[in-house]
Amino acid sequence: MSCENAPNNYKPKSSGNIHTISVVIDGDLWKGHVGDELRNVFSSEFEGLPQQEPMFSLIHIPTKVFSGFTREGRNIIQVSRNNIDSTFIVKNKYASPQIVLTINGKTNKEIIKQLKKISSKAKLAFVNNEIKEKQKRIKKSVLKTDEFKSLGIDLTLPSAYRLFKKENQNKLWFQRETKKGSVNIITYTLPLSIGETDLNKVISIRDSIGKEFVPGRNEGSYIVTEKAYKPFFNKTKLRSFNAYETKGTWEVVNDYMAGPFLNYFIEDLKNNRILVVEGFVFSPSDRKREYMVEIAAIIKSLRIL
Repeated sequence: MSCENAPNNYKPKSSGNIHTISVVIDGDLWKGHVGDELRNVFSSEFEGLPQQEPMFSLIHIPTKVFSGFTREGRNIIQVSRNNIDSTFIVKNKYASPQIVLTINGKTNKEIIKQLKKISSKAKLAFVNNEIKEKQKRIKKSVLKTDEFKSLGIDLTLPSAYRLFKKENQNKLWFQRETKKGSVNIITYTLPLSIGETDLNKVISIRDSIGKEFVPGRNEGSYIVTEKAYKPFFNKTKLRSFNAYETKGTWEVVNDYMAGPFLNYFIEDLKNNRILVVEGFVFSPSDRKREYMVEIAAIIKSLRIL
């Protein structure tokens, strides 16, 4: 099991929709237990959405037709039954940027075994590849604003975003409209003295911020963390900073509105503070995976000045 770069000769530019993987595999394997396991791993539920959507959209490409432009997908899984048992990840094998996961096995059972060994590493490689791709697309048309300087940070937002609300130079809310709603980014700071971060504290703080800063449509309504579903909570890193990632669904007190959110509490020890960056989506009846990938790409563009 390894991750390596392909030889550094010329490669065409990769292509493909965001969070899509081409699966190169013979039809009998795709329709059987091997295909089922691939779908279980890579089409598992995208965490934190109110309606079920797959982590990745999978496109089946029969092995015999895998040539030409079909090799230019940004994310590829190649599966074959042959005389070796192996699995490895190669960057930029046929195009650039590109992640290619190769899984070989003498039997169907061995292919599934190899897949399970590398599944977590492979999913992370594909997710990171998509974040980079989304950031690259955002950089083609970036919002020019100095508003983030008041917080001592920089975030790269698409030009469609606008400053929607601010408070005391300490809280900022940017928004872009969609056909059915909006995608939102809010940032604010907290003192380090709030103590150790856990899920209950994140929920309590974001609900209090929602009450004072993110009102709903009706008088007395405001955004809170949805009570019916426990959010996903994970300690992680954002660049070199310790951070806490929370993702789940929000609702509005005294109104019928809901949607997904992604929240980061980031320990900024140099400035003696917790920096909070959150994105949330309101877009009824729309699929929301693409919006949440956009939010993740924006948050992970963060620079502390």
